[in-house]
Amino acid sequence: MKTTRREFAGLMAMSVAGGLLGGGTGFAGVPAKSPFIWGALLHLGSNMWDDFDTGPDDWAKSEAEELTRPNPMGPSGKRRSRYHAYLRCHDDLWRKSVDHAAKDGLNLVFIDIGEGVAFPSHPELAVAGTWSVEKFQKELARIRALGLEPVPKLNFSACHDAWLKNYHRMLSTRKYYQVVADVIRDMVQIFGNPRFFHIGYDEEFAIAQFNSFHVTVRQGDLWWHDLFYTVDQVTKNGARPVMWSDALWTGREEYLRRMSKDVLQSNWYYRSDFSEKKMKWNYDFEKKGGWGETVHGAAAFAVLEKAGFDQLPCCSNWAEDGCADALVAYCKATIDPSRLKGFYTAPWARCEPDEKDKPHVSKVLKGLDLLKAAREHHYGA
Repeated sequence: MKTTRREFAGLMAMSVAGGLLGGGTGFAGVPAKSPFIWGALLHLGSNMWDDFDTGPDDWAKSEAEELTRPNPMGPSGKRRSRYHAYLRCHDDLWRKSVDHAAKDGLNLVFIDIGEGVAFPSHPELAVAGTWSVEKFQKELARIRALGLEPVPKLNFSACHDAWLKNYHRMLSTRKYYQVVADVIRDMVQIFGNPRFFHIGYDEEFAIAQFNSFHVTVRQGDLWWHDLFYTVDQVTKNGARPVMWSDALWTGREEYLRRMSKDVLQSNWYYRSDFSEKKMKWNYDFEKKGGWGETVHGAAAFAVLEKAGFDQLPCCSNWAEDGCADALVAYCKATIDPSRLKGFYTAPWARCEPDEKDKPHVSKVLKGLDLLKAAREHHYGA
């Protein structure tokens, strides 16, 4: 599915003019009355949090090999690369996490793909242990049999796209656009026409990449063009795009003016403080400059609601266990039910065995339990 120069120019013209898909076209396969979402974000792939430190010929192919490599930060450094050329998701713990989500009564799971599944159009993106399409489709069938709706997530933020390997460094080139179109089409076909597709797009500013060796940030019309291009690839394949709302924090007026209402907004806030003082701090932060017109975290839900956007708020036990209960309570009370599409949790932990001083899978399971408790507390079921 190639994008012609004429299509490219048309997309750029529409983005500069103020937005794409503004008319609300509807999406294939979405029922007139969709179920309220109680979901989770689980990581099959995990090469989304760092640039790779070396060339592709030098990536370690196993944890044992990686431990023998020099520290990329030098003798005094403490960090190894968070890019890994082997899949870190353990099959048994992945299944345990999915089963736990079903047991907790959730009904949707966003699957962070990354390097987790082989792309038919780009097999070069695979790493050691990447799942075959056949293996993954069997797991999708098992997930559906548990009563869960599987939804793909590919993060196209320049801060979280190391899974694209060298294409990450070809950002906004013709080759990059072709790869974006290819991998989205692959996932839509593999998932069997999902009704949603999470495209990420969070934290694309330089400070979020302070520990990367290669820093890339799109700004202004280029960011909007690439966003709309990605949105268009999702919608033309019949799914509704879901994205993190971070760009609202750094440019409220432009975001509200240009963002399409067809894109489901997933603002995230991982604390439990929704007090008036906290909200005032957020707005004062905006007035003082901050990151441009910053509307951060907690305050952004109200901004999106006032502007009439559909929302799918995200909580997490990454920072506070009380986040899920507080977020569900606040959003239920302040967002119109017709625009509040549900909630989901992002524990931000992999399906790996727990370490002595760092929980992995237990953090995932706890995050699922906390969302279940919040649902029962505020919705009674």
